[in-house]
Amino acid sequence: MSRPDTLHLFSSSCSRSFEIITLLSLRLKMAAIRSCVEFLLLATVALVHTADPSLATENVKAPFVGLKHLDYHQDSPLHDAHTTFVERIHTSVRRSEARASAFRSIVAAGITPRGTHFDSTVEVSSKAASSFQSAVSAAPGGYIMSISLGSPPQTRTAIADTGSDLVWLQCAPCSVCFRQSDPLFDPRKSATFTRIRYFSPLCGELPQVSYDGGFCTYRYGYGDQSTTQGDFALETLTLTAIDGSTQSINNFAFGCGRRNQGTFAGTDGLVGLGRGAISFTEQIGSRTGSKFAYCLVDAGTSGSEVSPLIFGDSAAETGNALNLSYTPLIRNPAADTFYYVKLNGISVNGQPVAGIPANAYTLNVLTGRGGVILDSGTTITQLVQSAYIRLLTVLQSLIAYPQVDGSPVGLDLCYDVSGVSSPSLPSVTLQFQGIDVVLPADNVFLQVDAQGTMCLAFAGTSDFSIIGNIQQQNFYYLYDVENERVGIAPLDKCAALASTAASTGGLLDEL
Repeated sequence: MSRPDTLHLFSSSCSRSFEIITLLSLRLKMAAIRSCVEFLLLATVALVHTADPSLATENVKAPFVGLKHLDYHQDSPLHDAHTTFVERIHTSVRRSEARASAFRSIVAAGITPRGTHFDSTVEVSSKAASSFQSAVSAAPGGYIMSISLGSPPQTRTAIADTGSDLVWLQCAPCSVCFRQSDPLFDPRKSATFTRIRYFSPLCGELPQVSYDGGFCTYRYGYGDQSTTQGDFALETLTLTAIDGSTQSINNFAFGCGRRNQGTFAGTDGLVGLGRGAISFTEQIGSRTGSKFAYCLVDAGTSGSEVSPLIFGDSAAETGNALNLSYTPLIRNPAADTFYYVKLNGISVNGQPVAGIPANAYTLNVLTGRGGVILDSGTTITQLVQSAYIRLLTVLQSLIAYPQVDGSPVGLDLCYDVSGVSSPSLPSVTLQFQGIDVVLPADNVFLQVDAQGTMCLAFAGTSDFSIIGNIQQQNFYYLYDVENERVGIAPLDKCAALASTAASTGGLLDEL
């Protein structure tokens, strides 16, 4: 962030204080004004400090995180060993639909003005929180990861989500919390926990905030009525290397959730990997060059394998060795968290799918509608109906196997390939600007049972399209946010990349 931009944040944060002066008593008015003056003095010192290159923080060793699938991996708190693979697929399909609906709500609402005041005295009842639990999470994310905060570090399991920004954990004491297997994060046991001041620029980056004795409290929603509310604070983030060495990042901003409800049950919180200023990726961006990459293992091995999530120079170097091709990232003013890309068309077996309207994938930056989002948390790719119906028609014309009912797993196009050792199924190419991503049959069709039923891993939706994680598996995706682009390259097996990283010990294993 440039110094003029920072000064603008400082001044806008202080000016925002006077917007709520009428809500405060005389004592609080004076306290608010005093806090603002103190903050501006501290801000001036901070600008001088950051302007001196000799005081800049050195880059940390590039982190490596093992992502575990929310439903399939045996270590996931939501993994149910008693469910069948078909049931897990059905859950993933329903979650994809719910997640698309949640994204639709966020886009429709547009950007919430930063720093909007809310009434923190309105309690979320424990009864309401428990009754809100649903069988299928709209799921902020389809993968979990470990994160270590505090001094000494408290390691917790959180959902990794490219569709949101805030990093938060459930905190003790907690007035309304969902069930989790780990102990609540306890700031009283940390020597470095510090609440963030209300008039700080960081507080101003949150959509909804409340003044609490000079400190910043937050409320953050996910489009499906799931919310977290609590204290916005600074903590020490610890990175632990495979060789056992650790590195610390001070003053990492996170939400200490005191009132939480919705579709997070089983995990301890959430790590936002979106494009906003308070996301995990942006907060460590100055140390990692605002680059991160992942390589998602295929569904068949995600019960035991982890998917590597890599940050910094190592992410770029690995990508360069794979001969990445790049497509530009696009900003949607109505949903600045999401990673939008430009999709020009779709082809099947190398032939363009005809009849799809020219504007089917176009993002309207005036309304925020349309466009194509890359999202690791959505399982099944969601295509706008005008494109999906055409794709469905072409695939049906090319596949000769007996068609069967896909309703048990919630998918539209399924075939019986029992007795066929190597089914011949079409490939689908996603024609992004600058790169054609050729999806092999395993990225297009899912084998959903032991009887040999294979189903198309695409679904129809409205308003916009989402490229899901089935289509991304065994491809290396490098998000070069600083240069506004995404690099993509195919791999034989993403699990091999994770194993190589683990055996070399050159990357970080856990956050």
